[in-house]
Amino acid sequence: MDKEQKCSSTSVTENTQELCYAYWLCNIRSIGKNTVRMLLKEAGSAKAVWQMSCRDAEKLMKPLQYRHFSASRVSWELEKEYGMLEKRGIRFIPQMHPEFPEKLKDIPDPPVCLYVRGKLPDPQQPSVAIIGARMCSEYGRYLAREFGMELAGSGIQIISGMAGGVDGISQKGAVMAGGTSYAVMGCGVDCCYPPENRDVYDLLRENGGIISEYAPGTQPKANLFPPRNRIISGLADLVLVIEARKHSGTLITVDMALEQGRDVWAVPGRITDRLSDGCNQLIRQGAGIALSPKDLLQEFYGLEETENVVKEKAILKLTPMENALMNVLDLNLQTISQLYEKMAGTGIQVGIPELMNELVQLCIKGMAQQEGSCFRKRQ
Repeated sequence: MDKEQKCSSTSVTENTQELCYAYWLCNIRSIGKNTVRMLLKEAGSAKAVWQMSCRDAEKLMKPLQYRHFSASRVSWELEKEYGMLEKRGIRFIPQMHPEFPEKLKDIPDPPVCLYVRGKLPDPQQPSVAIIGARMCSEYGRYLAREFGMELAGSGIQIISGMAGGVDGISQKGAVMAGGTSYAVMGCGVDCCYPPENRDVYDLLRENGGIISEYAPGTQPKANLFPPRNRIISGLADLVLVIEARKHSGTLITVDMALEQGRDVWAVPGRITDRLSDGCNQLIRQGAGIALSPKDLLQEFYGLEETENVVKEKAILKLTPMENALMNVLDLNLQTISQLYEKMAGTGIQVGIPELMNELVQLCIKGMAQQEGSCFRKRQ
C-alpha cells in the first residue's frame, strides 16, 4: 500500500498533513496516551508513525494494539476524516501544536491532544478555576454568580467543568459580566452535558470555549470525569472552591491542583452546613480564605474591584421582559403572586412558569435576589 496516498494533496500544507496524521494516531482503538507518546518519541512525528514498517511498529505495541494500528492504516481516510472534524467547527490541537497550552505540558499525565469548540484560554490572561457542589445551596448559587461575574469583569478567565450547580452558574455569570469562560468536558465537545446547561454551552462557544481530550462523539461516562479535572486545574493559575462536602468529587480536583503546584482558595461556610465541610476543611489545612472576589483581586492579582462595571455590563444584556420585571421589583420581598399582579397592572400578560423562569434569570445575572419563594431587587 502507498502510505502517502491518503494525505498527499498538493492543496494540503505540511502542517495540515501532520495534523491529519496526528488525528489518526490519537484515534486508534486500544492505543492509549502512553503508547501515543512512545510512538511519537520513537518516530519523531505522527506522519513518521504512519510510515513505520510493519516490523518496527509490531515491536513497539501489544498484539491487540498492533492489529488496530494496522487496520486503521488501511481504512482511515486522513484528509476526509480530518476535514469532517473541521466542518463541524471542532479544532484538533495535538501536544506538538503551537497553540497547545504550555500550562498543560508539565502536569502529571498531560493530554496528548485537545478538541476545542470556540477558543482556548489566552495564556497572557490570568485564569481561575471555580468548582463546587452540583446540588449547591442558595448560598452557593449566590457566591458562584458573584465570583464568576466580578472576576470575569476584571479580565480573569473562568475555567470549570460546566456541571450543574456551582460550575455552570459561575461560568454563566462570567459571560453575563462580559468576560470569558472555558468548560473542560468529560465527554466529546459536541456533546452538551448536562443537557440542562445547554444555554451555558451555547454561551461558552461564543464567549470562551468548550474543551475536551476525548474525541467527538464520546458520550459522558462516570470514569471520564475525574481525569478531566486535572485539565481544569492545569489551565488555571488558582483554584477556588465554593461549597463542597467532605468527601466530594470536587476535592479530587483540589488534590490534582496541589500536585500541579496551583494555589487553592476556599469560601468558608457555617460549621453546621454539610455543604461547607469540604471548604472549611481545606481552610483548616491551609487553603486561602476567599471572603469576597475582592480578596482574590487584591491579594492574588493586585487588581481592583469592578463591581459597578460588572453590573452595567449585566444590565445591558437584560431582555425586554427582564427590564419590565426590574420595574416592578423593589428592595422589599414580594411573592410570585404579587409580582404577577403588578406585571398584569402594567399591561404585560405572562404565565406563572414563565415569570418564575425570568426571575431566576435575573438572579443569575445578579440583578435580583431570591429568599425562599420571594424575590426583590439586589441591593
